[in-house]
Amino acid sequence: WDLKQSPPGLQRKFKFKTFATAMKFWNVVADECKAQKHHPEWGNVYNEVVVRWTTHRPRGISSKDIDMAKFCDRTAAELGEI
Repeated sequence: WDLKQSPPGLQRKFKFKTFATAMKFWNVVADECKAQKHHPEWGNVYNEVVVRWTTHRPRGISSKDIDMAKFCDRTAAELGEI
């Protein structure tokens, strides 16, 4: 994860073998986002997903951002991130 300063956040790119696996990662993370009521700024191009965690109120990086970053790491590993 890269620490971004403006606005403060944690950002990382995940790469998978296929678009389908990237979308599976996206959907698993999206379900957890709904459960945790905390959503990223993110985007994808084919087999890559860029995720940025930040908290808007209060502005900065919160424990929710760190927890969700760890969730992303675990999910990516389970799906065979390359």
